[in-house]
Amino acid sequence: MRMKRFFTLSWLSFKSRKSMFKIEEFLCYETLYPLLTLIFYCVLAGYSYQTSNLARWVAGNSFLLCINTCIFTLGSTFMAERAYGCIRSLIVSPSHKLGIILHKGFFTCISAMVTVILGFLAGGLIFSVDYSGINWFFFFTAVVTAMFAAAGFGMFIGIFGLVTDQMHFVLNFMSYVLMIFCGANFPIEQLPPVARIVSGFLPLTHSIEAVNMLFGTISRFQFIRLLLQEAGIGILYYLLSFFLIRLIEKAAIKKGAVEVF
Repeated sequence: MRMKRFFTLSWLSFKSRKSMFKIEEFLCYETLYPLLTLIFYCVLAGYSYQTSNLARWVAGNSFLLCINTCIFTLGSTFMAERAYGCIRSLIVSPSHKLGIILHKGFFTCISAMVTVILGFLAGGLIFSVDYSGINWFFFFTAVVTAMFAAAGFGMFIGIFGLVTDQMHFVLNFMSYVLMIFCGANFPIEQLPPVARIVSGFLPLTHSIEAVNMLFGTISRFQFIRLLLQEAGIGILYYLLSFFLIRLIEKAAIKKGAVEVF
């Protein structure tokens, strides 16, 4: 019964955000806009590195297409509820606050997976990437693992909507942090030592590295190790989200306020 309620609420949340669009508008927003973003960064990389082999940039930037969903949609949960005037009801409700974010993220993350796969395929066709040696089972496994980690990160960021009213800055800042540090556009080896440490704790980093292995000689042990690291990072953010929301709730009770800031 609880799972049925979860899926029902998830579908209603997804439908409430997308039902205003016509099918043409929905497809353009979900596919054309992300594809143009991918093309921009791949063309920029081609001119910057003077190369026509853009396989790693197509792979990396296709994973970054999930930012719009996993970071901005999940991250703006409490900010949006405040704008709708529902934040007080949600905070005092007996349901767990992380469940509120998960309701909004379930179908949107499925949509993000589809966007990543379509971006990967379309980018390969546009930039003539050779997919003949790709192990598609490994690729789909990497996509699912990456979306799991990215959703956990988006959930963690979304909780800060109860701490600050500057979520637009936080979300945009974190999106650029991912673009720079996850290895999609800049090789991690070129980053400073401290930045490499930061990169290791960000979602998408290990999954992008794993997918890049699919274009060469793949070590299954190394591939599985990278995906386990990615999944571990996702679990870490889910745990951090759980403990952070508890701390915020206790602080709100002590202050007698709905929000901490």
